[in-house]
Amino acid sequence: MKQAQQRKVADLIDEPGARRVAERPLTIVEQIVDRVGIAIVKGEYSGGQHIPEQEIAAQFGVSHGPVREALRALEGRGLVEVLPRRGAFAVEISLDTIADIFNIRAALLGLAGHHLALRKDVAIASADLMVRVGELRDLAASRSVDPLAFAHATGRAGAAVYRNCGNALLIKTLRDQNRGSLWGLIWREHTLDFLTSERRRVAAADWTAAAKAIAAGNGAKAETIVRKALFDSRDSAMATLRRSRGGDVNAAKFVRD
Repeated sequence: MKQAQQRKVADLIDEPGARRVAERPLTIVEQIVDRVGIAIVKGEYSGGQHIPEQEIAAQFGVSHGPVREALRALEGRGLVEVLPRRGAFAVEISLDTIADIFNIRAALLGLAGHHLALRKDVAIASADLMVRVGELRDLAASRSVDPLAFAHATGRAGAAVYRNCGNALLIKTLRDQNRGSLWGLIWREHTLDFLTSERRRVAAADWTAAAKAIAAGNGAKAETIVRKALFDSRDSAMATLRRSRGGDVNAAKFVRD
């Protein structure tokens, strides 16, 4: 029972779209951070555009204090530039930048899968991943699954890989990426991928294959499959963002090997 409770808390920490540990409600400041951050990612605020404190304060029914605190938090994430006596301005987040975030995640998570596969106790260390992959397969088989729920399930599968990979630096790096970077914000409250049953089926098949390679101790194969799963997700996310932002992505940056 204690292990199950610990795993539940760990999932809430590591899952990209998780609200917060112990499912506590988001504070007003966190809500503003999410809303404005997502708007910047989706292109609702273009690069250099002024972010109106007064309008945001009115939307949330708060004073300017929480709005300014949220904008400072977004500045720490590289999404906003706050200028003295001028206010806050959105930083240009290009589609290529977002694509590179997926590329970095793919490289790191693939490496974590490689490390996990090479563990001497891989059968025990990968048990959590097997459970998560089973959840993904069940969701992929459902006709009425919420794409966001599926996205969060893939996040739990990825977390099961790196949490158990045995490399402390990789664990910290990937966990920090979830908590305080643009990666975590991308998956908050909405999803850019897994919008069709076919995408969910392919993703579940990829994670199943990765789990089998890890269980078999084949690190190189596991790394390749995990990277492929993240690259596919990147490509789907880019297609979604192109539709919402009307932009384009430099395909030359989509390196797969």
